[in-house]
Amino acid sequence: MGNYRQAFVDAYPIASPDPTKKEDSDRCAHPEAWQFFAAVAGKAMDGAALYAHLKENPANHPYDGIAVAPGDQAALDDRAARFLAWFGRLFYQPPPSGDDAWIPERLEYQFAASAPVPGGEKVYVADEYYQGRLDWYSLDVDAAASSLSPVAGSEVTHLPPDGPRTMIPKPVSFSGMPNTRWWAFEDRKTNFGDLESKTTDLAKLLFIEFALVYANDWFVIPYTLPSGAIATIRGFAVTNVFGERFWIQAAGQGADANWQRWSMFTINVQGKQSTQADTSLLLLPTVPKIHESPPTEEIMLVRDELANMVWGVEKTVPLASGESKRGLEAARETLAFFKNQLASRLAGGATPPAPITPAAPIRYQIMSTVPENWIPFIPVHLNSNNREIQLQRAALPRILEGDPDPALKVRPRTVLLREGLDQTPPQPYFVHEEEVPRAGARLTQSFQRTRWTDGRVYTWLRVRKQTGRGEASSGLGFDEIVNVPPKDRSQA
Repeated sequence: MGNYRQAFVDAYPIASPDPTKKEDSDRCAHPEAWQFFAAVAGKAMDGAALYAHLKENPANHPYDGIAVAPGDQAALDDRAARFLAWFGRLFYQPPPSGDDAWIPERLEYQFAASAPVPGGEKVYVADEYYQGRLDWYSLDVDAAASSLSPVAGSEVTHLPPDGPRTMIPKPVSFSGMPNTRWWAFEDRKTNFGDLESKTTDLAKLLFIEFALVYANDWFVIPYTLPSGAIATIRGFAVTNVFGERFWIQAAGQGADANWQRWSMFTINVQGKQSTQADTSLLLLPTVPKIHESPPTEEIMLVRDELANMVWGVEKTVPLASGESKRGLEAARETLAFFKNQLASRLAGGATPPAPITPAAPIRYQIMSTVPENWIPFIPVHLNSNNREIQLQRAALPRILEGDPDPALKVRPRTVLLREGLDQTPPQPYFVHEEEVPRAGARLTQSFQRTRWTDGRVYTWLRVRKQTGRGEASSGLGFDEIVNVPPKDRSQA
């Protein structure tokens, strides 16, 4: 092929950052982003723009708008197909239909999965998945759904019924377990007499009761199952030393809503009160190890009772260069950029507002400021509801002393808090109030990478929600009387 490098650079350019433009603040305010764009502007092409052009319409070609020799078009189309395939292998993308499992107003994922069973299909739903690791406790059985839409490439397989097995159960043992024989000395690994618990330590009380009273009542029976399988044990035929045989069924049978029913590794059933409990064992096809990158975004949702609002504190924000940076440091650099830009405009002849020199030792302050990485969420009433409220994302103005132009609003920089801002027209963003408890919430977004059983490597973005660190105070105040330093007062 001919040398079309510069032609593609001109067709899909990377613009050089302009420090005189306010819209270039994300590229000019931070040294890392500035160095990156200054190094590649005019020398490299925007691969994301080429990718978007090729995915927009299957009929698009990489050389659209570029003068190339007719004999080179087929070779360029081949390179474009390899480029799209490489990107598809590198990053797992959501489906083109926009069916995303992330629920922004709930700050968690919702999805459904199904598996074939004899006589039909069993549907599992995850209404509140945010833990970061998918396991049996994340799913419920949807008794009302009979099946999901078919997926191309899915394999419907049924494991053949397994015949009876004969085995000897082994008693459960754990470190520090009390000796089950009378008149036997305990070792010093665990001092049961030193265990202290209060009436609210329910988990500790249950563990102590299990260890001291029921430790020798549990047995382990090995049974190997493949990954991604549903197993149902119909029962055990137990033969004791006296030759008696007993048929034992699952203890968790009966109505799923029975308050006396509790067991590990069984899944709840969504439905009516009379719905039968599901006693099957689900082994999800999940990987044991996932490589996780440092957080690309980190947000702390905290309650500020003094200001009567919730703050989304951006602890880690993404830069235009693709790197991440501490939110407070990025906020200070952005504010310094706008102050320097204002100073340059004033030095170039812009007319600043007339300064006001106070003569009194105090002055009235309408509102104080907070760091720009603190995004406010204010409580608002739901439509046609006078009691229920939600948290709506708001914005604070960026106040620059001496700026003749109207103050701009400070917008969030993380993708999680910018929900709806990049749409046309911009849409408001609401968060359910119960998603931000008194302890707050911590959201982290990071890249995940793993290798599947067929050897393929998958990379994707995942959001995890964890408990926060309690309340916080922004220091935001309104209608305050503040002192004026003597050096700033008028001598009249």
